[in-house]
Amino acid sequence: AITGAGPDSSHPTHRRPISCARAMPAKRPRYAPRLDSALARIAALAVHSTMPAAAPPPLLGTHDGHFHCDEALACAMLAMLPEFGGHALLRTRDAPALATCKVLVDVGGVYDPPSKRFDHHQRGFDQTLSECGRSIKLSSAGLVWRHYGKALLAQLTQPEALPPADLDVLYAKVYTDFVEHLDGIDNGVDAGVGGQAYAVGSSLPARVNALNPAWNEEASPEELNEQFKTAMELAGGELVSCVLRLCTQWWPARRLVADALAETEVAAAALPAAEARVRKQLLQLDGGGCPWQGHLLALEEERKVPLALAVKYVLYADSRGQWRVQATPTEEGGFHSKLPLPEPWRGVRDEALSALVGLDGCVFVHAAGFIGGHQTREGVASRR
Repeated sequence: AITGAGPDSSHPTHRRPISCARAMPAKRPRYAPRLDSALARIAALAVHSTMPAAAPPPLLGTHDGHFHCDEALACAMLAMLPEFGGHALLRTRDAPALATCKVLVDVGGVYDPPSKRFDHHQRGFDQTLSECGRSIKLSSAGLVWRHYGKALLAQLTQPEALPPADLDVLYAKVYTDFVEHLDGIDNGVDAGVGGQAYAVGSSLPARVNALNPAWNEEASPEELNEQFKTAMELAGGELVSCVLRLCTQWWPARRLVADALAETEVAAAALPAAEARVRKQLLQLDGGGCPWQGHLLALEEERKVPLALAVKYVLYADSRGQWRVQATPTEEGGFHSKLPLPEPWRGVRDEALSALVGLDGCVFVHAAGFIGGHQTREGVASRR
């Protein structure tokens, strides 16, 4: 059940019912044409081990030999940008040849954005994406994302023109969701503390690494280049899929949460002060499966909402048409709630829960108190 907290009428889930008039939003269809066109740019890139013959095209450069995910992704990102259309890729450690390249990634021992040199192996390198509040040392992937990520997002999201503020949010989100862990892995930064509880053998860096020849396998430079290009397509494809997923699923959820917060403010403004304070702590989302946690926490942080007035419960429909009340976590994905559902309800189900709450149609309250369910919208909105 669902929206109550026992006999304490000051609990945010009591008193006046929430309006239930709005219709569920239409689902947005999946699509992938921009993924195909982005991968076509990578596929069109010629990869060489030596300087091309007379009148060579402008060159992107990286090292030859064993490759990792960070430079595969860095090269893929550059290849997808119109700025570098018509370029070829040179994989070598020959310094004079590398000096002719317009861009160098993961080789050369220099980080110098004006000359488009993006290496992270040199002694004393300590760059992080501090402008987004991140502290993991950047690899070549993170360096290219830092300087070309927004241009790539603008390219991948055409024909939509993202406002600068939206672009900034998406730029930071793609980094934390996708690029940052590649930086950490390439720089030898453990994902957690206390040792490794289990091995992860199917990560993107692991799959890229598997494209290298085995230690006891012969491979020509041409074969290595083909494998590196496959790695670029793999890493680039997953990056673009991440961007499209965020644009078509995550970003619409942010707007839905922002709209719901605005409606909450309007509803609260029409109530007496004491009831308004309670109403502001309840949020109803008309979007089943909407990933709301990170958006709600971020929007409240941006607006400097004090904890006392922060949303404590979110109401929404699940995929089966039943309704849920979920306590707001203190951090995205966590199970520690700002205000768990009442302890006497936890672990109780169905008729026993309905009798305890005094409301027919209750389904369950989780034993940890972070989520509960009711059969109907009206039931979950009834604050007994």
